[in-house]
Amino acid sequence: MKSPFTTELLSPAGDWESLRAAVANGADAVYFGLSNFNARHRATNFTLEELPEVVGYLHRHNVRGYVTCNTLIFSGELEEIARLIAAIARSGTDAVIVQDLGLARLIGRLAPGLPIHGSTQMTLTEPRAIEIVRRLGVERVILARELSLTDVGRITEQTPVPVEVFVHGALCVAYSGQCLTSEALGGRSANRGQCAQACRLPYELMVDDQRRDLGDRAYLLSPQDLAAHEQIGELVRLGVASLKIEGRLKSPHYVAATTQTYRAALDAALAGEPHTLGRQERLDLQQSFSRGFTPGFLEGVNHQRLVHGRFPKSRGVRVGAVVGGNAREVIIELEEQFRLDPTESVLKTGDGVVFDEGHPEQDEQGGRVASVKRVAGEPGRVAVTFASGAVELAAVRPGSIVWRTDDPDFRRRMQRSYARECTPRRVPVKAQVTGRIGGSLCVSFSDDSGNSATATWPGPLQPAQKHPLTIELLREQLGRLGDTPLTLAEVELSVPEAVMAPKSVLNDLRRQAVASLLAQRLAGAAGRVVQSEALADLRSEIACREPPAETSPSLYVLARTLEQLQAVLDWSPSEVARPGMVYCDFEDVRRYRKAVPLARAVAMPIGLATLRIVKPGEEGLLAKIAAAEADAVLVRNLGSLAWFSEHEPSLPLIGDYSLNAANEITADLLLRQRLARLTPSYDLTWEQLTAMLGRIPPGSFEVVVHQHMPMFHMEHCVFAATLSSGKDWRDCGRPCDHHRVELRDRVGAAFPLLADTGCRNTVFNAVPQSAAEYVPRMLSAGLRHFRVELLRENREQAQTLMTRYARLLAGLDAGKRAWHGLQVLNQLGVTRGTLSG
Repeated sequence: MKSPFTTELLSPAGDWESLRAAVANGADAVYFGLSNFNARHRATNFTLEELPEVVGYLHRHNVRGYVTCNTLIFSGELEEIARLIAAIARSGTDAVIVQDLGLARLIGRLAPGLPIHGSTQMTLTEPRAIEIVRRLGVERVILARELSLTDVGRITEQTPVPVEVFVHGALCVAYSGQCLTSEALGGRSANRGQCAQACRLPYELMVDDQRRDLGDRAYLLSPQDLAAHEQIGELVRLGVASLKIEGRLKSPHYVAATTQTYRAALDAALAGEPHTLGRQERLDLQQSFSRGFTPGFLEGVNHQRLVHGRFPKSRGVRVGAVVGGNAREVIIELEEQFRLDPTESVLKTGDGVVFDEGHPEQDEQGGRVASVKRVAGEPGRVAVTFASGAVELAAVRPGSIVWRTDDPDFRRRMQRSYARECTPRRVPVKAQVTGRIGGSLCVSFSDDSGNSATATWPGPLQPAQKHPLTIELLREQLGRLGDTPLTLAEVELSVPEAVMAPKSVLNDLRRQAVASLLAQRLAGAAGRVVQSEALADLRSEIACREPPAETSPSLYVLARTLEQLQAVLDWSPSEVARPGMVYCDFEDVRRYRKAVPLARAVAMPIGLATLRIVKPGEEGLLAKIAAAEADAVLVRNLGSLAWFSEHEPSLPLIGDYSLNAANEITADLLLRQRLARLTPSYDLTWEQLTAMLGRIPPGSFEVVVHQHMPMFHMEHCVFAATLSSGKDWRDCGRPCDHHRVELRDRVGAAFPLLADTGCRNTVFNAVPQSAAEYVPRMLSAGLRHFRVELLRENREQAQTLMTRYARLLAGLDAGKRAWHGLQVLNQLGVTRGTLSG
């Protein structure tokens, strides 16, 4: 269902200066984080004590304010987050942006009047998932950035929930909410606002154990930035409720440039007029922050365009290339667009430049320009000098690309745009004037939100002798609204006959009524009712959950190929039990039909894994899984959970780690969705896991005790981008079917790369992690369901792994001994993983 509201422009603010830049340049709403529980931990952010002042500033300028609480919440933090939400609700904040499903559930009880927006960290990609969060009270959803315009249109047609779409800024290579790279490599979870940006590092492509020379492409996982100014009209037509600019870590100049650019584009779209970005606007966007621009995924998948791989950080404006020089100066051939006007200089004294040779190990030279002059007889060439010693000119090679990384004139121009207080987005108000001769005169103002205020002059009103009250006079006197966020749209005069009133009286009544109206608008939702016992009440309901029947410990094994499946089915241990179930997670779900009969032939229960992501129109892949008639389904996203609940109501469902259950409220919520078992979030340490186990029956969980951590899960296909010239599955030739690929980092670790049926890629950790040392404690805590996940193990390695863990679960080996045995088994060793904290 298309949005009935006017499309909103939503800008970021990481500090006060950025907040003012957003407001002054035309944002309808601003989103910002507080000191904790937000996905931009490195931003300056705002304190809780500042929040009322921030909200008041925004509302005085007719701008909405949304607070980000878009991280996972651990059980031990629920009391703290409940206090924070109560304060946010009382502040008059217009909405809170949430990732954690349990937090959304808690807010619905704690502050039912506080609107909830579902973060892009919820990984919402299709209507069924959106319906699940709508039932939690989510009033708007921020869609995954990997969706196309076609996908967005299908969603807006099929859901009543308003949707928000990113239109500008950095693109994460992984699906938001599904990236475990920082957690796996450094214990810094992106789901906790502590992304280490491993996607911006260089990687070598290893193809069938051989390094593939990719020339100057080294940053294989670093997308160019999103710039969707050309798609604004279509997004408005599709009914998108909010257009979002990324950038709470960016500068105020960036916020100013992007806000004013997209304000102009949106205003044109709302007026039904075409809009083309001007040359200066385009340069301003590039100067503010740019790794290069693409429309992201909005125009569909294009693996050749998304990642150029040459550099991972902002470069600014490309001004030309080095063609010569000497010990004093560098000669630059300007880009064609800067050669047209000989009076214009793209480089000026004080500009910052960098020389880019195009490989990751370069000793990059750059500095502030000291002088610029045109080269005589060489149109389009300039000679540039630098302060003595600022740049090692001998290291600047011909052919190097020259980037203008800083332009003081640009910064000053952007600063001027928000230096003075202004309210570009004013609310239309209606004025009504009533009275009668001999009585009082009343002036009322009302806005489109239902607020109204009246001021009264006792009079008495006298008949007009010369200058009666008229609509024109009232419009002149009552329209003097100065620096308020109001503009007079309509005047209504209701008096039975001609009367007069002094202008001083009209001015006084206007001031009184407007002040009262503004006070109402500022009060707004401030002082919302907060149910202080909400968390305790929810926990009481959870405590009544019926625990599953007590069982002996069971081992489950996940196989990724038919060969691994056969290894599991053929394993016949003498001292320990066979696996309680084998899961299949094949690249092609069509092979599931072959897998199920193999398991049935040896009487082993079999479960089939869904894809991590399901988009509109991909329900057929879920139908193929259902048609294989397995004993269970390993569910990895909310859309699949809803689909199987609807179409296969008797089929057991196991919720996987990607559902992000990090606290008991989320776990209980998901288990109520017909899940037989649930795998806890990989973000949990042992202490955080045991805190959750203290409130949910441990038998409800299935823990993964051995795996290569799935780090990046992404729409971008590295196979297609590097081993073909195709832009998507239709013309790439499917190199993923023919080659074994790893990405090797700077220290030599080779990270396996796998594709799935949807042509999405997952990068796995090079080293497996094992919870073997924790298994005895897990058993003591009541956990009974344990999973081992295979990746590229051969038959012998797979069976040895199963034996190690089966003996551990049976009490035949100690945890430390098993862990050391696994170290020997794997040539790269194993890590203790996230449980160790």
